[in-house]
Amino acid sequence: MKKSTLSPDSAPTLPQNPLLASDSSNPALTRLLLRSTGELADATRPSLLANEHSPVHWSPSDWDGLESNREPLFDMSAVTAQFDHASFLRDGYAVLREVMTPKTVEVWTAALKYGQELNDRLLKSDWSEIDWEVLGRTPPTKSLTVEEISNALGGSQKAPQSDDEAGVKTLRQHSVFAEYFPAGHVPYLMNVLTHPQMLQLQRMSLGSDDIYFDHNQLLTRPPGYPGGAWHSHKIGAGADNCGVASLSEYQAQPNFNLTLCYPQGFEAEDDGGLKIIRGSHLFRDPGGCWADTDEDIQQEWLADRVHPVTSEPLQIEHLSIPPGTVVCCLSHAAHAVSPKALDRDTRWCSLFCYKKPSDVTGYAQPSHSIPPVWAMKAHRGELPSLLTELFRPSYDKELTGGRTVDSEP
Repeated sequence: MKKSTLSPDSAPTLPQNPLLASDSSNPALTRLLLRSTGELADATRPSLLANEHSPVHWSPSDWDGLESNREPLFDMSAVTAQFDHASFLRDGYAVLREVMTPKTVEVWTAALKYGQELNDRLLKSDWSEIDWEVLGRTPPTKSLTVEEISNALGGSQKAPQSDDEAGVKTLRQHSVFAEYFPAGHVPYLMNVLTHPQMLQLQRMSLGSDDIYFDHNQLLTRPPGYPGGAWHSHKIGAGADNCGVASLSEYQAQPNFNLTLCYPQGFEAEDDGGLKIIRGSHLFRDPGGCWADTDEDIQQEWLADRVHPVTSEPLQIEHLSIPPGTVVCCLSHAAHAVSPKALDRDTRWCSLFCYKKPSDVTGYAQPSHSIPPVWAMKAHRGELPSLLTELFRPSYDKELTGGRTVDSEP
C-alpha cells in the first residue's frame, strides 16, 4: 500500500470543487493545488486501470490529432428537421430519432463498452495500489464487500456512495471511476464532448451562443436493473422550488441541458427506458416531483396538475426509441427509468450536460463535476482553448459571479 504522511486530522475532506473553494485554509486543498497536473493525472489513472490512451495524459499533438481526425457525429439535417426550440422550451424535452450516423452508432457503442470495462476493472482491483495521498486523503481502512462489488459490476451508479469510508467518493470526485467523466478516459467520448456538432446542438437547445460544460456520465443499465425513481435536478441561482415560470422567465434562467445519447436505443417496456413528464420543468419543483414508482407520482405530485402553457393534464410518457437517438432534457423536467428485464441486453447510454449563463446577470452556475485535474489543467492553460472555455465555470469565479455553490442566488 502507498505510504501516507497524512494523519486523519491533517487530511480533511476536499471541497467538491477545489478551485471554487470558499475556504482556502483546508491543508488538503493547499497540497492539492500546489501539485503538478501531471502528478495528479498519474494518481487518477493508476496502473491497475491499464488505460494508456486516457485523454488526461494527452500531449498537444494528441489534441491536434483529435481536431484533424474528426468525423460527423450526427446527420445535422435530421437534427434541425426534428428540433424546434419553442417546443423544447414548452415541453422540457426533445427526442431526436436516428440522428447518429451509422459509424457513430458503432463507435459510440464500443466506447461505452470500453468505459464500462474500465469501471469494472477498477471495482475488481486492489485499491491499496492507489496513491490516496495525492488524491487528498488517507488510505481508506474499509473496503467494498464482495457483494457490493458484484452488485456494481456491469452497471453505473451502483457502488455505495453514502460516505467515503471505502474511498468511493474520492474516486468519483477525481474520476478514477470511469463512469464519472468518461470523456477523460475514452478518447471517442472526449471527441463527442468537444465536437462542433454537439456544441451546435447545445446552442440550439439552450438558445444561447454562450455554453459551458457541466458533467458527463456513463448510464449503463444491465439486465436485472430495478429501475430509477422519479426525480428532477436543481439548477441553483434561486430558480429551484420557487413556483411556476413563464416561458420567457424560464429561458432567462441559467438552464442545464441533459443530453442523453443512446446508440442502441431502447423499448418502452422492461428495457431500461426513459420516462418523462411533458411540461413538468416549468413547475421548477425538484424538491417535490420525486417518487419511487409511477403510481406514487401519479397519485401525489401529478394529481390535478396541468401543463402551464397547453393546459393539458400532466402525464407520464414511456419513451421507445430506435438506435442512434439523442434525447435533450431540461434539468427541471421530471424523469425516471424503467426496469430492465433479465432477458434484455444492456442499455448503453452516456450523458453530456451543458449549460448557459443567466440572461439577466450573465453569470454561469459553478461546475462541481469537472474533476480537479481537468479544472486545474484548464486554469493553468494546459488544454486547448475550446476545452478551457467550456470548463470555465469550474475555475473562473468572475464568470460564476463569485458563487462557489449551486444554490446561491
